[in-house]
Amino acid sequence: MANRNPLRKILRNLSLATTGMTTAILALASVDVLSFLGPAQGPALMTMSFCWIAYGAVRSFSGMKPPGRVIVTAEGPGEELVQKAAFSTFATQEGYVAGDKAETAFLSGEHDYAAYQYGSAARRYEQSIEARTSLPSYLNWGAALINTSQFADAEDVLHIALQMAERLDRREFRAACLANLAVVHSRRGRLASAQQVCEQAIDLFRMAGDSRGTADATLTLGNILAHEGEGDAARKAYKAAMKRHESVGSDIGRANARGNLGNLSLQRGDLKDALAHHRAALAIHEKTGNPVGRANALSNLGNVRFREQKFDDAQRSYTAALDIFRQIEVPLGEATALGNLGNVMFRQGEHDEALDMYERGLSIHTEIGNPYGRAAALTNLGSLLSRLRRRDEALKALIEARKVYEEVGVHSHNAKAVVELIERLEGSRPVAEPEAADAESE
Repeated sequence: MANRNPLRKILRNLSLATTGMTTAILALASVDVLSFLGPAQGPALMTMSFCWIAYGAVRSFSGMKPPGRVIVTAEGPGEELVQKAAFSTFATQEGYVAGDKAETAFLSGEHDYAAYQYGSAARRYEQSIEARTSLPSYLNWGAALINTSQFADAEDVLHIALQMAERLDRREFRAACLANLAVVHSRRGRLASAQQVCEQAIDLFRMAGDSRGTADATLTLGNILAHEGEGDAARKAYKAAMKRHESVGSDIGRANARGNLGNLSLQRGDLKDALAHHRAALAIHEKTGNPVGRANALSNLGNVRFREQKFDDAQRSYTAALDIFRQIEVPLGEATALGNLGNVMFRQGEHDEALDMYERGLSIHTEIGNPYGRAAALTNLGSLLSRLRRRDEALKALIEARKVYEEVGVHSHNAKAVVELIERLEGSRPVAEPEAADAESE
């Protein structure tokens, strides 16, 4: 459609350019030495608004309504999707003042989030709230905190947003808050509550006729079911989510669905199918320029190569993923990549290096409160310690891993593997070397 109307394309690009320019002026004007840019803020905002209005008018007259979405989809930390408020919603909040500190900080947060600088984005949204409380700022702050793996803080922020949404009777924001809380509960090992709030979000999205939101939350539901060991139900959820994402043209959703389907294929030993899914996911993420998705896809491809015993290929994929995760400050992904690199080093007999990788990954998983990653790291650590003939330390790590899995109610491949390792160790049987960490270690 865009190619059939050059004017609309020009106005869209101009609108995006003026938005970027306005964001930069608002941010720079807050610096003392650049305060002379202050008078330019008003004209910049007016120009940006005029461009978007013109763009919207052209879209309307050309027979295509402007999307006007209140809630948009964003990448989560580990092949899940989170919900954000569109910038247009900020101006509809009570007490809105164009160009004030609240809007300046919110715009800066949007800029940083779009640049995958989640830590900086979180701080900007917090600053916006300090200047003036708003529902979009709380929702987006919570989303940014999820991506920085600050799950406890994200939960607190999202509960405030949920209360505001209920008080203001904003169903679309209620659905978004619940969808994000489902991600948080799942990451913190609360599978029952995660499934409950996820299903509530799906119901609200359906009532609002939001197919994209429904697809996003269905993908999260698939992850929850996978952690519970319900492989068939998880696969059904992933396929339903992918079908919806395809119908609404969501590349990010389609890629994440493929990645999760690939993880299930890897768990059941279908390496050919897993490789096909992860290659497809990587291609989409590279096309859309999504570094988080690209890093996750590289990690998953590394898992397939590891299972094929192509250790050099696996190490290259893991190292590339680790570099990306560190660059965009996603601790969850960094910890997973460290653990996977440790597995490669274990298999290659580099035990000291493997031990260092496992301990560093375990430290991060413990710090961010990720029970699945912590249990997987403890499992691999226990296996390595046993190989080093440090039996008591190995058994302690493995028993702690089993305890974590029991506490969160996970009945998956990794949970079963740790029980087998304990039995092998207690029975003086040879301890198997680790397999590639699957999705639950993320």
